[in-house]
Amino acid sequence: MSIYFTTLFVILTLEMALLFFLVLPLPHRMRKFVYKTYFQLTSSGQFKTVLYIFAGIIGLLFIDSWKRANIPVSMYHHVKGDETELNTSTQVLATRAFNQRNVYISGFILYFLIGIPTVFSIIRRLVKYQDLLIERAQKEGKEGETKDMKDEKLGNSNKVEPSVKELEDMLHDRNVSLEGLLAQVKNFEKYYDEMDKSLPEEVSVKKTK
Repeated sequence: MSIYFTTLFVILTLEMALLFFLVLPLPHRMRKFVYKTYFQLTSSGQFKTVLYIFAGIIGLLFIDSWKRANIPVSMYHHVKGDETELNTSTQVLATRAFNQRNVYISGFILYFLIGIPTVFSIIRRLVKYQDLLIERAQKEGKEGETKDMKDEKLGNSNKVEPSVKELEDMLHDRNVSLEGLLAQVKNFEKYYDEMDKSLPEEVSVKKTK
């Protein structure tokens, strides 16, 4: 394999590794970082120019290898007794096999040059939708906290303080209940005093008898 096709094989291997990496279930931050790096590269005019030139060269190599691989192989007849055999030069067959190999390498490089941007466009949509979901979740969380704070403030504001008249009524009711308790205490004291006074008289009457 020549040097330039060895280089193309290395490039093809890197493209395959990159595509395999992109289709992995990466975390959102890593996927976003990879897409930002790709976007910065593709936004550069120099990178686009180099990429177009590279794609053009690979396209020319693909066309040239395709033509060489489809060239008819010359054969010659070798007569051995009564049988006729068709023989082909080994070098010709090897050259044709090399051209077919070059067709595969250059063709897959062109295929991945189209497939990788397509995968990046899908990643861009995934990153965009995941960012929207994260923003919506954060917004709903903030709205829920704000609503809870408003409800708490509203609940505190709904607590109506008692007026002066209500306080006076409550004080009056307590005074009435307190007066009732005092009256009951006085009645109990009066009752016990009367019991104490009547008790000696009953004892003296029993003794005289």
